[in-house]
Amino acid sequence: MNIDKHKLLAALVRSFFDAFSSGIIDNSEMSATERRQPKNVKQLMLDHYEHIAPVFFDTMFFPLAAMNFKYEDIERVVRESQQRGDDMMALVRTACASDLLYESMVAEYKRNFSSLLGGRCATVADHLNSYTRQPDEEQAVVESDRAIELVVRVVMYAYARGLRQSAKAGKQSLNQSTLFRLLLDAMNVLLLDEAADFSDCSEDLAQMFNRVCLNEHNFTIMTSEMDRTYDELVRKEGIE
Repeated sequence: MNIDKHKLLAALVRSFFDAFSSGIIDNSEMSATERRQPKNVKQLMLDHYEHIAPVFFDTMFFPLAAMNFKYEDIERVVRESQQRGDDMMALVRTACASDLLYESMVAEYKRNFSSLLGGRCATVADHLNSYTRQPDEEQAVVESDRAIELVVRVVMYAYARGLRQSAKAGKQSLNQSTLFRLLLDAMNVLLLDEAADFSDCSEDLAQMFNRVCLNEHNFTIMTSEMDRTYDELVRKEGIE
């Protein structure tokens, strides 16, 4: 199974904004009911406005590069970019490897950021109806295993960095219910073309994940990457 690069890119960008904002919201001092009210989501995003772009580029560089380069070539890309004196924006443009993909990234950044400044993250259904599609004569694709790994990585790193961004002190812990919700949505926008219907299994998390992952192989890839990324977060991001 292969995933169109523009679909993958859109899933990565939406997953970043959903996860990063969720980390900030989860650490809010407001009640659980108040946190998701549009006016409060908007204010929380405005409070962290200057941090969003730097965290986005830091989180997204590797997934973007891994979409377009072999892992062994990414170090060379970074080294050549540093020799040119590229800033982070130029480095991310290099990672996109084509003008079309870079334009899609910029469009998705603006679309998702605007939604949050309006007080909400784009729903799965809205995203699948509206994400940026580009004509691509080569029909550029990414193998699904790698696509799943990259999306899981972005979800978990963005969520952890949102938690850390709004933390007062000490190590942070991932909220399991938030993380599962983020991953369900992320797999939905990556692997399906419409919002999954969970009306017959809303109390069965395993069945919900099976529905968005499509098959056991994809589910195994997702959970393996979750474990690997969690170990990295414990070592690198101060996550308990």
